[in-house]
Amino acid sequence: MSNKVRMGRVNQIKVKVQSNVNVKPTGYNFTARDRLNVNDLMKKRQEERRVDKKTNILIFSGVTVVAAVVLVILSL
Repeated sequence: MSNKVRMGRVNQIKVKVQSNVNVKPTGYNFTARDRLNVNDLMKKRQEERRVDKKTNILIFSGVTVVAAVVLVILSL
């Protein structure tokens, strides 16, 4: 019996069941909202394009600077 591993009981984890009391029926999720305005969507898209353009310019500038530094270091 000295070579055998003695198996004990596995500790059981007690799980506390929580109920979600803040759940509302499906009808409450679909409340009346303002209609989508195409002009607002177009303005948001134009603003996103401006931000994307600025980000792209920053990335391109950063890559150009790194390339220039590498070329200067290699030329020394």
